[in-house]
Amino acid sequence: GLSLSAPADRRTLIRRVYFDLIGLPPSPEEVEVFVNDKDANAYEKVVDHLLKSPHYGERWARHWLDIVRYGENDGFERNTPRQNSWHYRDWVIRAFNSDMPYDEFVRLQLAGDVLKPTDPDAVKATGFLVAGVHNTVLGNEQMRLVARQDELEDIVGAVGQTFLGLTANCARCHDHKFDPIS
Repeated sequence: GLSLSAPADRRTLIRRVYFDLIGLPPSPEEVEVFVNDKDANAYEKVVDHLLKSPHYGERWARHWLDIVRYGENDGFERNTPRQNSWHYRDWVIRAFNSDMPYDEFVRLQLAGDVLKPTDPDAVKATGFLVAGVHNTVLGNEQMRLVARQDELEDIVGAVGQTFLGLTANCARCHDHKFDPIS
């Protein structure tokens, strides 16, 4: 017995599209311009304008950076700041803002330094591989070896979860419960 909601008024519509695309509200002046714009393509013009805004990449990069476990510190027990992690973050923002094709976006994150070793942006893209938790172990050689194994597992797990939608971390200790990963 449900029915559709009534169409949104123009003030609500512009606020929704601003929050959806850039995560920020429109200015009062932008609202008034849109409300008074009688052009049949007024909404499309606003969408095109927002897609060209640098805020678009900033908003949507946040989602990607969450998926790839990005942090600006090591995130382990010591939580040491990473002085250069912002290079990867800014690369992701630029990739979104330039509408980089997804296949290129993926390849550069996995092997940009190999595919384009002289391109600084391609090298920055591989920040994906080290975006996760890092254990700056100060202990003995065995502790450092275990920390290295943990980092490699994190990379494999991040690749599987990010690009395949598949958790593979559990296969480190046992056969995967549902998928053929031993």
